Amino acid sequence: MTQAFELGLKPIWLIGVGAAIGLIGLAILFLLLIAVHRRLAEEMRALLGENIVLPILLVAFALGFFAGGITLIDLLGGRLFDRKQESLASLLRLPYVGSEELEVSVKAKVIAKKIAFAIPSGELKSLTVSATEAISVGINIPPIEASLAEQERFEVRPKEPFKWVRTRDATGPLLKSLESLYVENDTGTAVQVDIQYETTATVPEANLILYTATGLFSYVIFFLILQLLLPQIAAIGFTTGKEAVSQPLFLITVTFGVFLLALFIFIPYFTFGDDIKMYKEACLQVIMLLAIFVAIWTSSISVADEIEGRTALTVLSKPIGRSQFILGKFTGILAALALLFLLLGIFFVICISYKVPYDARESANYYVTWQDSCQEIALAVPGLILAFMEAAVLASISVAISTRLSILANLIICMGIYVVGHLLPLFVQSSVGEFAIVQFMGQLFATVLPVLEHFNIYGAIVAGQQVPLSYIAWVGVYSLIYISIAMLLALALFDDRDLA
Repeated sequence: MTQAFELGLKPIWLIGVGAAIGLIGLAILFLLLIAVHRRLAEEMRALLGENIVLPILLVAFALGFFAGGITLIDLLGGRLFDRKQESLASLLRLPYVGSEELEVSVKAKVIAKKIAFAIPSGELKSLTVSATEAISVGINIPPIEASLAEQERFEVRPKEPFKWVRTRDATGPLLKSLESLYVENDTGTAVQVDIQYETTATVPEANLILYTATGLFSYVIFFLILQLLLPQIAAIGFTTGKEAVSQPLFLITVTFGVFLLALFIFIPYFTFGDDIKMYKEACLQVIMLLAIFVAIWTSSISVADEIEGRTALTVLSKPIGRSQFILGKFTGILAALALLFLLLGIFFVICISYKVPYDARESANYYVTWQDSCQEIALAVPGLILAFMEAAVLASISVAISTRLSILANLIICMGIYVVGHLLPLFVQSSVGEFAIVQFMGQLFATVLPVLEHFNIYGAIVAGQQVPLSYIAWVGVYSLIYISIAMLLALALFDDRDLA
């Protein structure tokens, strides 16, 4: 077994544990519903059998089975992943880590002012201590009892704060548990001591377990709540989603996407050690383009063809309004897109887990670790979320167009919007200082069409920076606004459409 393969297994184990926890959470919820509300439990059972949910459950079960197999192999003497217990312990510690600030006043001529902490071994990430006067600080024991002054105590002077940051080469007692600091103030005045520290879990990559379990549980619960609150829209949405997923095109799209994601691992990008950045950008573009194609195809089949074939008239003859019909169709398309993104996204994450050590082996980098794979996964997941938002915006536009035009016109218009939407910032910037009509047209396009560059994180990928949650939330609000506008346009176009 190659080193790249061994390192790639470890992040997948964390994801598998998260999938197993998510499945256990759904099973517990189902058992509780059986005990308190049998009808709701029956609806949940039916939902779990839908083909927009069942494939994700099967993938989650496979990942959980994989994690269990790795654990069993290690119990029998294997050495595939030796930080399983630490990872699970870190998962429980995640709510208690973060940044803290303390302000302590120490009176004059105090030998040992105790400042209590409760930081387990390995969790302290950084510590900064500043004071208004010169003080001596002992770590876990008073300064006067410190046997090794350079390790068990440190000095703080005005405008010369003590700073410690955990690194691979860091040494000293702060690497272990921090129970208390003892401040010695031998001056004749009171001292104000400011302490800033940051803690992190011993295995911070355990976040993958939490995010996977939360994502799986939320995915199922969202459809269950939708089914309870909006049963008519949910019924149309589930039918549309099942039809989209049952089409051979969907299976071909997923298969083609998996093939490309796997192929891109072995393509040289000639970036002098940054192939992973190009790989992530290329894969995100592939997933998004495939999702947009599926959205346009599904909207044309489920909306345009049903209108032309008079199937929509049959559906609307039941107690279902035109608004519910359009919203249900859009919900079903989004469900199909979500399934596509999850299937390709999970495989994309697995590929990243292998790509990082694979590139390190090719460049003779012997210092790569499985934590590096986890970090690259964490940097790529926001890109998947933003790509899904972009696909959802274009899907809403496609639904509006499908109420009047056929698939060919729909495809041409949506692809044109996709290209122009990504070039809008360049159009606006280049129109500054030009003729008034040119500047007006640039501003008009930027106002009417969606600015799709908001969904592009290529800059963050190149810089190796995490996309802030605030930015994802802002883009999410922007997406909801534009989707709402597109749905209002779709309802306006469909409201006076003669279906007979």
